[in-house]
Amino acid sequence: MAPVKPGLPRLYMVTDSRALSGGANELPGLVRRVASALPIAVQLREKHLNAAALCRLGAEVRNALPDNGSLLCINERTDVALVCGASGVHFPEASCPVGQAIAPTRGMIAGKSAHSPEAALSAESEGADYLFFGPVFETPSKKPFGKPRGLKELGEVCRRVRIPVYAIGGIVPATAQRCLEAGAYGIAAISAFIGNDDLPTILDNFQTVLSGA
Repeated sequence: MAPVKPGLPRLYMVTDSRALSGGANELPGLVRRVASALPIAVQLREKHLNAAALCRLGAEVRNALPDNGSLLCINERTDVALVCGASGVHFPEASCPVGQAIAPTRGMIAGKSAHSPEAALSAESEGADYLFFGPVFETPSKKPFGKPRGLKELGEVCRRVRIPVYAIGGIVPATAQRCLEAGAYGIAAISAFIGNDDLPTILDNFQTVLSGA
């Protein structure tokens, strides 16, 4: 693996405010709760919002992050990332090449999703700083991206690329350990942080898994 870009947390929270009872208004508070427990990266993935609303929410989420190494990335929108002071941009697999897309952002972190080993290698060659790979396990939020890729394929990707790989898709503390054992640098999740009655325990378990890796 190539040297990890400084300050890249190993737990990655992907947002979906539509799944929250309070919608986008509830998101900064949730992010604050999660990031106060351990450093995280947050991807603001709110494709239903227009640019103005996304900029406002991005600024609120950025301000909710404690000064503990946590950072904010914006899904695909380099313009919004610049306006709200984000640390990076995350691109879908089908987006334009990372090197060209990230050029206006003056050295921000660039991540990209990949759903096959070939796509992972392509993203690395484009200049991505890290990858999302998955879905590793079955999960409703990732059904549009096909059947689960599994731990074997995750391990293959981790061996073939030189940049950090985050496993995504069906990630909870019980499955996170298996992903790290397969070679993942970190884990990314959406539903693990939403609608959970015992979020402190979930975060403690994630912290235990990540600290022992």
